[in-house]
Amino acid sequence: MKATRAIALASATAIALAACGSDSDESSGDADETGDSTCPSELVIQTDWFPELEHGGTYQLIGPDGTADKDTVSYSGPVQEQYAVGGLETITIKTVNFDKSNASVLADGDADMAYLTTSDVIKDSGAIPLVAIAKTLDQDPQMVMWDPAVNDVQSPADIAGTGAQVLHFPGNAYVDFMISEGMVTADQSNPSYDGSDAAWVSDGGTFFQQGFATNEVYKYENDIAWKDGAPADVSFYTVKELGFENYPAAITMLESRVEELDSCLTELVPVMQQAWIDFLDDPKPITDAMISINETHDGFWSLSEGLNEAGMALIESDGYAVNSPDGTYCSFDPERMQALYDILQPIYADQGTEVADSVDGVYTNKYCEGAPGR
Repeated sequence: MKATRAIALASATAIALAACGSDSDESSGDADETGDSTCPSELVIQTDWFPELEHGGTYQLIGPDGTADKDTVSYSGPVQEQYAVGGLETITIKTVNFDKSNASVLADGDADMAYLTTSDVIKDSGAIPLVAIAKTLDQDPQMVMWDPAVNDVQSPADIAGTGAQVLHFPGNAYVDFMISEGMVTADQSNPSYDGSDAAWVSDGGTFFQQGFATNEVYKYENDIAWKDGAPADVSFYTVKELGFENYPAAITMLESRVEELDSCLTELVPVMQQAWIDFLDDPKPITDAMISINETHDGFWSLSEGLNEAGMALIESDGYAVNSPDGTYCSFDPERMQALYDILQPIYADQGTEVADSVDGVYTNKYCEGAPGR
């Protein structure tokens, strides 16, 4: 369900834009003469969708008492005291931007940080110098789902044999992977997904559709009357089950901005990850708040207590939110990142998309040193 659109900005243009930084004068991040402030007073974070439990650790930075704004589709407020380091005072969390990719949001200076899957960081690395600095979830709950009564699928390879369309967002990296592995044919790829349930409901689930195991599965099985006037069971494979170990919604920045805010990030990233741990230990205040935030935003996206409880249970039972190999809830596993790069580099080479020569520059674990673990 996440909007992932490929970009085509030239490197020189991207670097020039990067020099502009954030559009807020308060976001320079320069320490004052006494050294008391290392962070900007305001931080803008661009997420990749409407508020949902997969974003909980970021909303935890503000807590449940922030302000939702329908016009800007955002949530803002003072940083909770325990997370306010380096002079940081307020945070604004922006929801999905359907007009541009999150990489472009960063390049245009519209946010200081943004959620990008590590596959998208790799994909965009030839055009825009991006660096993933911390994980949100350890495993990616993105999936492909289908109606088991319509399509008999016993393994991922069976998807191609059905001939059914696979509905997904444009530029979806794991669909590119599925095509390269023969799980999906190019003719099956249908990049017209808009994140709503409209197509599935109108067509009775005759196709395959991308989504999140922690969200849409519950909705289609409990809330959405899509089959014979009622909810019905769906089957799914997560991207890990497909052989695609991606980090979802990694906290990502422009390389120039990382360098500018180096001292800030040293202090800030560990407390951002503590916020994730605090959320995972007690999610209900934030997940309840996100129900109300979505109501204020007044879009097609909604949450419920039942959905949030089921999603959080799946996150815990299926290991979506575990520590990294180094014991922190923060870092990227270098072996996983290399394996992902090795999958994607030849795919994008065939598509004519240039990516970085090495995976090493597209992420860093520097700021995870000293970060807590669960």
